[in-house]
Amino acid sequence: MIPDPIIHKIQLSFTGCYLIQCTDGYLLIDTSYPKYFNAFKKQLHNLHINISDIKYLLLTHHHDDHAGFAHQLLTESGCRLIIHENAVAPLKNGESEQTMHPVNIRVKVVFSLFSLFHRHFAFPPVIPDDNDILVVGDNAELLRSIGIDGKILYTPGHSSDSISVLLSDGRAFVGDVAMNFLRFTGIKHRPIFVEDIETVYRSWDHLITEGAKVIYPAHGKPFPYAELTR
Repeated sequence: MIPDPIIHKIQLSFTGCYLIQCTDGYLLIDTSYPKYFNAFKKQLHNLHINISDIKYLLLTHHHDDHAGFAHQLLTESGCRLIIHENAVAPLKNGESEQTMHPVNIRVKVVFSLFSLFHRHFAFPPVIPDDNDILVVGDNAELLRSIGIDGKILYTPGHSSDSISVLLSDGRAFVGDVAMNFLRFTGIKHRPIFVEDIETVYRSWDHLITEGAKVIYPAHGKPFPYAELTR
């Protein structure tokens, strides 16, 4: 295991992407919208990281603000894709599944305005191949095999393909199963959109039971796990 891995956050629009040092390069958690690929490469350059140094791309789920430039990245870097098996079909379609609903009425009002400017939730399709890795549920071995002392947890509720990365020191990179933004809408740390809120709460319980101490959401700043209150 790498005893103290380098971790970089790359902020692209609303989405925070995380680079975690692994044995032969970096694991990237999530991308952003397709149009931010060049901005991503510029930030890599500023960090003195080559795109070929990214050896793995883990998508916490398939939505366009997380998988948006995955196709471009996979093509240019040659990295391996890590996803939950439920992500395969929507990634091939290149479109976010419309299976969610706003978590409360304030979110519904805010995003009715947002939808005027962002009508289509599409992105270049991503077609996994035999070199890529499909996760079914929790996986305690995969990250360790590439030098990262941590595990992958299945954390649905926001979407059926949501997964999180939990490091042994308690840092949890959770995608959208918890958030720390648009707090004025009264979401607390809930996702703004959910498939099932009770499943979200069970995923929070799972993260805490497995040892999560600090939550690193894709949207917003990290916060202590104790703030995950129902």
